[in-house]
Amino acid sequence: MSMVARLSIALVLLLLVSCSGNLPGTALRRHEANQHYKVNDSTPLVALMRERHIEPPDEDSATPLLDQLQAEMAKSDRSGRFNGVTYELTYGNRLASDWVVQTPDNWGRKASDLKFYPLDCKNCDPDVLLPSCSSDADCDGGTCGATWPAPGSTVRRQVCLGHSDALLLRIYDLIAGARQSVDINLLQPAPDTRFLGALRAAFGALARSGRPVSIRILLGQYPPDNVDAGDFLAKVSSEIKDVPNAHIRISVAAMRSCTSFDDCDSFSWNHSKIISVDGREALVGGHNLYSRDYLIGDPVHDLSMRISGPAAASASRFADTLWQYVCSNLNQAKAISLASVATDQSLPEGACPPSPSIKNVPVKGGVPIMAIGRLGSGVTSDFANHSDLARDLMLGTAKRSIKIVQQDLGFNFGRADTLFPESNLERLVAFLMRGEGDIYLVLSNDGSYGPDGGDYSNGVPLTTLAHHLREMVQERFYAKDPHMRYAIRTGPDPVNALLCDHVHLAPFRFGPDDKWPDHRTFATHAKLWMIDDRAFYIGSDNMYPVNLQEYGYIVDDKKAAGELLDRYWNPLWQWSQRAAVSGPGVENCIFREIIK
Repeated sequence: MSMVARLSIALVLLLLVSCSGNLPGTALRRHEANQHYKVNDSTPLVALMRERHIEPPDEDSATPLLDQLQAEMAKSDRSGRFNGVTYELTYGNRLASDWVVQTPDNWGRKASDLKFYPLDCKNCDPDVLLPSCSSDADCDGGTCGATWPAPGSTVRRQVCLGHSDALLLRIYDLIAGARQSVDINLLQPAPDTRFLGALRAAFGALARSGRPVSIRILLGQYPPDNVDAGDFLAKVSSEIKDVPNAHIRISVAAMRSCTSFDDCDSFSWNHSKIISVDGREALVGGHNLYSRDYLIGDPVHDLSMRISGPAAASASRFADTLWQYVCSNLNQAKAISLASVATDQSLPEGACPPSPSIKNVPVKGGVPIMAIGRLGSGVTSDFANHSDLARDLMLGTAKRSIKIVQQDLGFNFGRADTLFPESNLERLVAFLMRGEGDIYLVLSNDGSYGPDGGDYSNGVPLTTLAHHLREMVQERFYAKDPHMRYAIRTGPDPVNALLCDHVHLAPFRFGPDDKWPDHRTFATHAKLWMIDDRAFYIGSDNMYPVNLQEYGYIVDDKKAAGELLDRYWNPLWQWSQRAAVSGPGVENCIFREIIK
């Protein structure tokens, strides 16, 4: 659909959609956003925590941090209905040496040095769309590496890999190793070109293996566009046809659980990014499978993690909850669609797939991981947004440092005002007022967008965030000393001093440049927070206020945290701090500048 057509439909929506709907996700382009969207959280976190006596975990307690968090989550879920769906603590998980999945992984490089290959690659195998090679010398700055075999072959082909094409092979290998089930949750648009090729090849490999595997792909869809589930199924399943002794079932669903026309009076759809195999391995985080945004020029920066162990089963159960909603609401033709195919006719066309048989086997040791999600609106009327609650509690746990990497903290698509995650910011302000630690915030550059045209900035300048934070801190000072509001200042402003010394605010950088060669600004789509260099979250849940289905992992493990710091945070901050607008050593601290 053309940009003009999208705009025309969006204008119609502006007239039709009521003003009570909640916010859309970041994939909704600015000109499609409804100027009347509002936040309407029926169960405010602060009220819920007060009512149920829910408290942040204590790092000094003899009880492990995530065990405490699990107990606090249970207070919000008295029936236990969502334990194992939107929150679940598991042990016995393993993180391989390459568990940190970041693209592009080119810290310290000049923006012009990131090698990529166009998606319309000529004389390339159609399922790979990358040039063949025998060594790095054939790749003109890229890397010669192995990819999946051609259909009917067992020999992996050698192709030139650009800055992030190695992610394709990781996805292929994960899926092709499935023994019984694959769950894939994504946000529209459906994967195309290279990511589509990786999925199609992996499904073909499963068909040729003869193993009976059920594959479910769930795509969140937002207005005004809808996903053609049947068309995507036909594309992604083309290699499983006519394979002797194949036992593969593939189901594709496109869904949103709520619009402002519904009783839930909100906007909500799947925004989680999950690939879970057999409930034993999973790739979870921020990566959408958008070839243009991730694999070619001006790539969007993103972060995910791969795990092995029972936390992967948690991801499959979360996906299954959304599938149960889909299968119970297939009559909502415009909001939900389903297409299925089975090589052995074990699944009628258009039928809902059965839930996979996945059970957790209690395991001691390993890495403790809290799987954490939210169901947004429409799926349930009960509180099931545990990702929000867990983040709030963990930020309230921090004593020494808080590190955050986000696309944005504010949301103002089509709005005159800006919305912030107020409860989370209150935790940050309370942390600051104790005067014992530092906050590091790295956000997308204002106005950044991906090669496919999608916004990766919410249009909230750093000055707007700084002004809001300063007002919150100032109110804390006034509450502590009411006379300060009227006093004539004779020395340095203590509010500015606190913020400028302990808040390190910076736009995202990965090397010495501040823009791409075509003058676009850098975009990050990562959703990371870390407290005290020990516990961290990686997932799909943005901190700014939206009401979508989300999923991620909280890890409390010093070794894993150290690896994440070394491979991701430290190089990110090394380069981003050069553009910092606050923190010690920043001459024109933004918190002082906004009151001039």
